[in-house]
Amino acid sequence: MPDKSVSSNIEAPVMEVVRIRRSSRAFADKEVSEDVIKSLFEAARWAPSSRNEQPWRYLYATRSQKELWGKIFNTLTEANKIWVQHAPLLIVSMALKVFSRDGAPNPTALYDLGAANAFLTLQATSMGLNVRQMGGFYPDKLQEALRIPPEFEAVSVMAVGYASQPDKLPAELRERENAPRMRYCQPAFVRNEIFY
Repeated sequence: MPDKSVSSNIEAPVMEVVRIRRSSRAFADKEVSEDVIKSLFEAARWAPSSRNEQPWRYLYATRSQKELWGKIFNTLTEANKIWVQHAPLLIVSMALKVFSRDGAPNPTALYDLGAANAFLTLQATSMGLNVRQMGGFYPDKLQEALRIPPEFEAVSVMAVGYASQPDKLPAELRERENAPRMRYCQPAFVRNEIFY
């Protein structure tokens, strides 16, 4: 059985952007410019994908786009609404579930979207932004509110902005924000021998 120990230490050299990335719930009252937003999606654009399908699709709204931002916000769970209300940018990430060339099911679409989301997140971190990805939303409600066609699957909603001190968060969330990032140590998920 693998070792399930956890640590907050970086145990091998990694890029600075990986080391400093966090998923904070506390956002500063500062808008994200269109130029910065464009850079986030440009990073996602260059992610790898099976057969170069690039099955990711994004829909975003800044807080100044009150109606669209509100439509996304209203599909979130109540627990997420508590802190997302301060996020200046919301991004819905979606995967095209079929190959565009022949309509056959694309079994790697979600994997490819995950890669694009990771590229977007690391780009955001390199630009001083914070990204908090959420699965805490109602997919059917989101699909309907944004009129997302059935061949797309909404996978996550991202709250994006500049990080702030967690003092405006409720006490329980403040405590979680201030806790160290804990990760399984490599023996928990890496093997260099067969499983049996």
